[in-house]
Amino acid sequence: MGNSNKIVISGYYGFDNIGDEAVLSAILSLLRASIKDTDITVLSNNPEKTKALYDVETVNRWDIKAIIKAIKACDLLISGGGSLLQDITSQKTVPYYLGIVKIALWHKKRVVFYSQGIGPINHKWNKWFIKKVANQVDQIFVREYHSKKVLEAIGVKKPIIVAADPVLGIKPSEHVYKYVKDLLGVEKAVGVYIRPWQDESAIIDCLEKALQYVIQEGYKVYLIPMHYAQDREVAHKLRARLKEHAIVIDKMLTIDEVVSYTASFEFIIGMRLHSLIMAAAMQTPMIGLAYDPKVTDFMKDMQVPYCIDVAHINPDKLIHMIQKLISSQSEQRKHLKVMHEIQVKKVNLPVEYIKGQLL
Repeated sequence: MGNSNKIVISGYYGFDNIGDEAVLSAILSLLRASIKDTDITVLSNNPEKTKALYDVETVNRWDIKAIIKAIKACDLLISGGGSLLQDITSQKTVPYYLGIVKIALWHKKRVVFYSQGIGPINHKWNKWFIKKVANQVDQIFVREYHSKKVLEAIGVKKPIIVAADPVLGIKPSEHVYKYVKDLLGVEKAVGVYIRPWQDESAIIDCLEKALQYVIQEGYKVYLIPMHYAQDREVAHKLRARLKEHAIVIDKMLTIDEVVSYTASFEFIIGMRLHSLIMAAAMQTPMIGLAYDPKVTDFMKDMQVPYCIDVAHINPDKLIHMIQKLISSQSEQRKHLKVMHEIQVKKVNLPVEYIKGQLL
């Protein structure tokens, strides 16, 4: 293995967030399919679990000495995917991820931003820091056009390629999909992927009213916690309103299980971005609840009009949207098939570039 290519991957991994774990899984699959003799090390919040899940070397993402050692030994650093460069969730996010990139640059390593979603970036210092570092990396791939515009607006001159979220290329394992389909049975089922957010009570109130309509139309409602530790409580709050007509899938789901549930639903209502990305990958009709611009941007890229800003959510508007979606499900599936074929061609762009750099 002395002549193998060594890659370090930095991202929001090891936090039991299915969306980010799906990103990592997809990146690893693409790298392994395209580049032979590659040693991959992942910076993780839970190194032992990440190593067991993905058969990779791991380093604790908080162990700076171990991170420096891994980067010094690597040929290339991948930063991403996911929404790494934003300051809406924490003021520590941008400095952390760019700090990892700076370590690689100091040691003259190649650096690739891998299908990242950029923003929101509200603080001047973060904008300056992103501009300074992004202009030094080897290649920037973003997952949608809005992210490219955000980087250009803050002064990034480096060429920026619009790729696609790697999860768009995901497929469920056949046996897990069959198991989930059998579990759901013949009932019409709808998936709801809710997460905690500001004015949570208003979101729950609105969803309760809208889902009562869905239930009256003969659907069973399933509540899917994608980030189990965060989403479980709010899912149970909503389920308590809907009583026996709704079920919380109350366990830590695997990526295959979430994708299989998503593929099995008649349609989904999703706050979590990667619930919508998985729905697009499975051609499952969807309604987006936009708590963050990344949700709106993805729905625009897929040319799906069913999206509501949670800051202005109201039950009448959501019910009207559900009615329109139910009446056009077959057309929506055909539309998503076409859009998925367009988007999935861009999924391979980052790994093709990386392959060219390492050969």
